[in-house]
Amino acid sequence: MMRFLTLLILLAFTHCTLAPVIPVAIEAVVKKVEEQQEEQQEEQQEEQQEEQDEPKKIITSIKLIEKPYEMNGKWFYPQEYSFFEEVGIAKTIDDLKTGERTKNGEIYHDGVMMSAHRSLPLPSVIRVTNLSNGYSVRVRVNHRGAYSNTNIINLSSEVFNKLKLNKSGDLVKINLIHQNETFIVNEAYTYDEEKKVVEAPLSSVTIETIDSNIEGEVSENIINEESDIVLDGFEIASNYHYDEIYVNIATFNFEENALQLVDILSEKHNAKIVKHKNSDGVNKYKVVIGPFKNIDNLLRILNDDTIDKYEDLSIFLI
Repeated sequence: MMRFLTLLILLAFTHCTLAPVIPVAIEAVVKKVEEQQEEQQEEQQEEQQEEQDEPKKIITSIKLIEKPYEMNGKWFYPQEYSFFEEVGIAKTIDDLKTGERTKNGEIYHDGVMMSAHRSLPLPSVIRVTNLSNGYSVRVRVNHRGAYSNTNIINLSSEVFNKLKLNKSGDLVKINLIHQNETFIVNEAYTYDEEKKVVEAPLSSVTIETIDSNIEGEVSENIINEESDIVLDGFEIASNYHYDEIYVNIATFNFEENALQLVDILSEKHNAKIVKHKNSDGVNKYKVVIGPFKNIDNLLRILNDDTIDKYEDLSIFLI
């Protein structure tokens, strides 16, 4: 009996002691959690406010197809393009002779429609238009060259002849037709065999094999897969006319900086500022010189050391 009473008393005291302790403990935990949540909400609100205050950044990316390389102190980044168009000076290819290898390993022939560019994929097919007469042809890009924003393409003599371009340099527009096209010109052994391809009466010629017999020996099949080459395609463009030629020297975010450059250039050239909005709607200030009366005058200016030092050079037409 005494044991039973002792047990009841112990339970009663235990209950009285623990009853107020449990709610207090829970309340403390809940309060701590609520405080942590409030702190997190405040931090999130601060971060959101900071994001709203900062100007929006547009992130763009490109797909590089070759290792970037440096030439004459400038870096170039070969890449794939969804769209590509340039206006500038075309010059002849002067670092290759017939029979030598191009940058992507093909055999170069000055009598074939070939070209060199600083960043287009190798190989590619482009359309080159002479902006003096509208003559236009398709040309294969298989070499590196024209390391300039003004000298935009180097062409074989065949292209110069076909378009009636001035061998000292002429104004052209280039448009990318397609890139990484599969026909492999370097598999032909002789110049005559390659001429069979480019002289065919069709603008698109399908080639399966090109065989060569040298001193009675039978060569192996050179091209194993059926491929297409789309070159020449001569036509006269109807929209090649322009009124004035300008050279863009530099582009600035602030008009004050542009005015300073205009003051410097005006000592020797007719310089002015062209205001425009970029794709983000932000005002930009282009410092340009021109207009130029003819191509010879333009080439003379581009060879001027005071102009050549600017890296943002480009040619545009009005």
